[in-house]
Amino acid sequence: MSEIDAASLVSPRVSWTDDHTCTRKAEPSMRHDPRRLSQDLYPLRRTVTPLFGDVDALGHVNNVSIARYFEQARVLVMEELTSALGGPAFERAVLARIEIDYLAEVFYPHEVVISTGVSKVGTSSLVLGSALFQHGRCVALATSIDVGTKPEGGAAPISDEVRAVLDKYLLDLPN
Repeated sequence: MSEIDAASLVSPRVSWTDDHTCTRKAEPSMRHDPRRLSQDLYPLRRTVTPLFGDVDALGHVNNVSIARYFEQARVLVMEELTSALGGPAFERAVLARIEIDYLAEVFYPHEVVISTGVSKVGTSSLVLGSALFQHGRCVALATSIDVGTKPEGGAAPISDEVRAVLDKYLLDLPN
């Protein structure tokens, strides 16, 4: 067997020196429009109180709970659509992607404001921009993509009626 180079087993962002010390290259910085940090940007909001079960061993709300709060942002949009249309906007919708930037710790039992709006409406997909605020400070940002689907499979186009309602919740951001 050939000898394995240990350096080939680690991330290219990590390098080892001859004296066996490790150095890390800086991670790329998170990039987001600074306007996303303002609660005033978001047309839809819901306030929740973290549960004791949301807290991890370090005493702050864990990242899985934060992902669930962003699920509530998506639900909030669907509830608004259902209310405005008098029924569901989509026969079925699935989460295709979510990206979360954790900006600060979230603490129990202080309330969290879930804020959301529509970033973009595609042919069959909906991009939401969401943020979590605690004590007026933005603690996390998320971008999610939901896709309307047909029961038999495949994407379902978003109707003009649904688009008209979604326009009311557009975020004032460049695409």
